[in-house]
Amino acid sequence: MKNYLGQTLGLTFLVLLLLTGLSLVPENLTVGGFQFRKMDIFADVRSDEIHGLQEKGIPPSDTILFFPEDTAALALPDSMETDSFGPLPPKDSAFFGKIIEDYTFEQQGLNRFFAAVDSIKLGRKVRVAWYGDSFVEGDILIGDLRDTLQSVWGGGGVGYVPITSEVAQFKRTLKHQFRGWATYSIVKKTESRPLPGINGYVYRPVDADAKIHYEGSDYFRHTRSWTEFRLFYSNGQNTPFVWQQKDDLPKTDMLKGKQGKVNQWTWDSNYPGTTAFACRFPFADSANNLLVYGASLENGPGIYFDNFSVRGNSGGPLRLLKPDFIRQFDALQHYDLVVLQVGLNAVTNSLTNIKWYEAELDRTFSHLRACFPNKPVLIVSVGDRAGKNGSELSTMKGVPAIVAMQRDLARKHGFLFYDMFWGMGGPGAIIEMAHHKPRYANTDYTHLTHEGGRVMGLMFATLFLEEQAKWKAGKTAGKTQ
Repeated sequence: MKNYLGQTLGLTFLVLLLLTGLSLVPENLTVGGFQFRKMDIFADVRSDEIHGLQEKGIPPSDTILFFPEDTAALALPDSMETDSFGPLPPKDSAFFGKIIEDYTFEQQGLNRFFAAVDSIKLGRKVRVAWYGDSFVEGDILIGDLRDTLQSVWGGGGVGYVPITSEVAQFKRTLKHQFRGWATYSIVKKTESRPLPGINGYVYRPVDADAKIHYEGSDYFRHTRSWTEFRLFYSNGQNTPFVWQQKDDLPKTDMLKGKQGKVNQWTWDSNYPGTTAFACRFPFADSANNLLVYGASLENGPGIYFDNFSVRGNSGGPLRLLKPDFIRQFDALQHYDLVVLQVGLNAVTNSLTNIKWYEAELDRTFSHLRACFPNKPVLIVSVGDRAGKNGSELSTMKGVPAIVAMQRDLARKHGFLFYDMFWGMGGPGAIIEMAHHKPRYANTDYTHLTHEGGRVMGLMFATLFLEEQAKWKAGKTAGKTQ
């Protein structure tokens, strides 16, 4: 019998040679009306360059990224496929979870943001508005991200804080006490809901001695004290209130009335500032129409991540924010980056059609642009979520479909995009995290623990620092040309 082994090996070599050649073809090359798709046959075997956190000025940690052995993409049923749209092609999948994908129409990416960061040394405060859901409530993830970048870029204090909180006892960022308030949010329906503030909440004092009290926490290095306290409010007439910082006697001051306008009352001090601050509203009544939206605790120039998480927020309720009212907040805050991270509440194992959610987020993305015109917007995709599929625990089928849809919408609207699903490791990552010692995720296979928040927070900090390094390299290259 004739031996064809030599011919088979030769044919295999020729096929590999052909595929290697195709992988070198430039992206979007068109020949005779046919557009070549970028190939990378070595994507699965290429060793990733791992940058140590110490090189970025970040303290050593036990941070790990989760890449399960089986990281094949989950197949999507035909009914879950989304149309590809947008003026820019999607990035190569080899980069998913490793870079911030730039779909801005001008291809300016985070240039303006990093230019603002570069001016911190001149006394600038750089602010990020992070709209999220229960995945980041209680400053999970954001607390570690904020603290790490404040170590590198400067700044101190939590930034924007709510008046009341469902997770006040859960936070490690701040000790927070309150009493005597009615709370209204964008996710809770009520006939008499006042216009919500920038964080999706609004608060009304309803008791004779409504109070808020904030105290620094030692868990993070940069939330122990602050030198500036700002209270955001609106009212129909002047309203006296009592305030007290830790080492002083109580004082009475006036919240000046200006109906329908966002006002701020400010206390500031020289270093070292204060570690506790309280406000009481003994004279507030319904005639004053006093509404309070939140406060901000800050300590000098640097970076501030304002956590606007709302439990149960799928993204759609954000359309209850009135653009011209939100722009009043932005006129006081001057945000340099807006982040939207939602989708967790839409993911299920039985999801077979995401068109309804795509339409909801499409409208929300347009609304967000109206609230923050000319600001860079970063869409952070839904992360991994697992559930029982029969008797097997696995990533829910809706996760990759929603991630792909969110990417396409980011392309359509000219936003930045980060694939958090692949950033945390792809299929099965949340299961690995829940079984890790110490546990990095809860056994609902949805939410992070504080330890997992630290891992993810440091991952995001590294991502921002790597993007900044690329920005600096591009800036230097531009000067030398």
